[in-house]
Amino acid sequence: MKKDRLALGIGIAIGLVASSAFAQDAKQAPKRESRRTVRPAQPAKPGENNSPASPADGKPSGKSSSTATDAAQLPTQATIEMIMNEAVNNIARRYNLNDEQTKKTDEIMKREVNKFLKDHEADVWPIIRDLLSSNFGMNPSNNPDELKRIGKSAQPLLKLAKDAIYKGNEEWRKYLNDGQRSTHDYDLNEMDKTFSQIEENFQSWAEGKAVDGGIFPPPPPPNLSPPTPHRPPPGLPKPEVEIFVRTTLFDTVVEEFIKEYELNAAQIDAARSILSEFKAKAVDFKKANRAELSLIAHELGEATEAHDLDRVAKAEAERKRFMRPVYELFGEMDERLNALLTTLQIERHTSRQLGASEVKKADSKDKDAPAAEKGVSDASPKPVTGQTVDAAKPNPVSEDKQQTP
Repeated sequence: MKKDRLALGIGIAIGLVASSAFAQDAKQAPKRESRRTVRPAQPAKPGENNSPASPADGKPSGKSSSTATDAAQLPTQATIEMIMNEAVNNIARRYNLNDEQTKKTDEIMKREVNKFLKDHEADVWPIIRDLLSSNFGMNPSNNPDELKRIGKSAQPLLKLAKDAIYKGNEEWRKYLNDGQRSTHDYDLNEMDKTFSQIEENFQSWAEGKAVDGGIFPPPPPPNLSPPTPHRPPPGLPKPEVEIFVRTTLFDTVVEEFIKEYELNAAQIDAARSILSEFKAKAVDFKKANRAELSLIAHELGEATEAHDLDRVAKAEAERKRFMRPVYELFGEMDERLNALLTTLQIERHTSRQLGASEVKKADSKDKDAPAAEKGVSDASPKPVTGQTVDAAKPNPVSEDKQQTP
């Protein structure tokens, strides 16, 4: 069985998307299913253990397939392991990975998949079971309420899986060479389309409407795929320079804003909603400009390695120019956050700032005052360590500047 969808990028097997590979097994064997009636699994009950090792009714299903499931039609741990192994093999062939890259791919894949399944065990297995019972949307329930239940349950989990997958891709991409990264750019674009379609399909289910063709769209035609890249020499390629702003900076700005202005519960919810919106904009910018960012990162890395200061300066200037729209997002987000404040919060914050500024000035004036003014005699004992010693220490900032060619 082909698992081309898994080959769209490292981590595509995580969570719900991992189970889509199993769905293809089910799609390819409709005749075997038609020989008998398969009882759909009942919805999970609160507190019920839905892990693969704990079948709902404890009875074997009797299903004969290349991938084993338990009585609740859930993939067993062996099945998950098989899916991940085949995913790694497909990725290794598609990207023409060397042995070290393949080993790193296997490491990242299994670490992230198992972590996701463990962290979200209570949510993952009931949804996978529901999807398996409908052949992943190929045979959806005729009950709109059932579709709504599954769709609404799956949406937040799909977002978590999507975030984990893209995070895994960012890590994995560092171990690719230029040709492999070009293939990865294509695959990431296809992954964007795949997720958009899956999100639309689950939204339709959440509204009680079934969709044609199942939840998971088919893989893109193979003739559109880029040519197989050249295999790199033994060893891991040098990591690509990361030039994109850390999206966690948006979190830092918002959390500090919440503390500084002492926002109430409603304001905090609104602030974090604004945070999500602007982080999404930053991520969208990164996705839409992967190729350009990769070129700038490559040039910056080569210039740095060659110790070519002119090339480094030009590459850094190009990076700042290209990243300007992302930097502007911080200003736009700040405007939106300030609009949440009440007059009292603004006045209170301003008052605290003025008070802190006055204290700082007073401290500075006190330090600069002669000893006689502070009531200290010349005979007063001098501290063993103090400003004289500290002043003799090199200034780290100045020192860095002096060392910079």
